[in-house]
Amino acid sequence: MRQPQNAKRGRGRGRRGNGNAQPNVPNRNTSYESNGPDVKLRGNAQQLNEKYLALAHDAAAAGERITAEAYTQFADHYYRLHQAAIDAAEERKVQHAERQSRGGGPQPVIDEQSVVEAKPAGEDAETGDAKPSGGAEVVDLTPAQLAEKVQDDQDPASA
Repeated sequence: MRQPQNAKRGRGRGRRGNGNAQPNVPNRNTSYESNGPDVKLRGNAQQLNEKYLALAHDAAAAGERITAEAYTQFADHYYRLHQAAIDAAEERKVQHAERQSRGGGPQPVIDEQSVVEAKPAGEDAETGDAKPSGGAEVVDLTPAQLAEKVQDDQDPASA
């Protein structure tokens, strides 16, 4: 007897811990399908929060207090999801900055816009400072730009 096509599809696709301390960290760009009272909405948490607040405002203006309260509760739920995503992103930035200050982690990929022309080894004629030897490229990035580049390189979902 023949097995259904999707009989083996579920193998290895379950939720497994990846060794992360935060296994279900929300993402700001996660799209949700919300089945609210009387309406089905789609969007990220911030968009759904705004949509439900607008619906609550309209229902309250029409004198439908119970419907307005239901929409307000849905809006609050998506507000909390959005705040959790923001907090998780901030925590990742702090952890990443700590790793970089300890000298660990991967090296950032540098684009052409942030690279200053490399000059031969020796002394700079204007400042008298030693220049890097071995044809190394000099990079002029602020700490914030460096952190952002490294974060983008480590988090392919945000690109």
